Amino acid sequence: MTYDPPFRGKSNYDSNFVIVPFSKTYDEALTLLVEARDYLSANRKREQFDVLSDNAIVQFREEMRMTTRLIRAMAWLLSVRAVEAGEIDWEEAVDSDDLMVDIKICIQDERDRCLSTTPALLSLMERAHSLYMRTARMELQVAARHRPAD
Repeated sequence: MTYDPPFRGKSNYDSNFVIVPFSKTYDEALTLLVEARDYLSANRKREQFDVLSDNAIVQFREEMRMTTRLIRAMAWLLSVRAVEAGEIDWEEAVDSDDLMVDIKICIQDERDRCLSTTPALLSLMERAHSLYMRTARMELQVAARHRPAD
């Protein structure tokens, strides 16, 4: 069951994102989180290669980056829902310092160095990257409009 934030009837920026695309993005994030959990849980056969090899380390790092992207995207989408429900303000939803640190980590991409990664995992990584980039753009837009006064 999904929760859709109430539409407040206003169309200005502070009222909400376009509800239907936002809801689809939220559903996509939740689906990807579950898919990543299921995939990583089912494919923990690390004994098939040396865990200290360069390839294994690159793959572990990219799996962690994928997970970080998904968690960060979901956190942002939940913040938007909290704003839409009137639980918090936009200023509380955006932490520019954390956002910039997360962007620095999450935009890095070494999927092409994952030599023994399955096509299914590569697809999951690509979709997580795409989702993260979309949500990061949304958050950057909000951060730009709700900058604290100097």
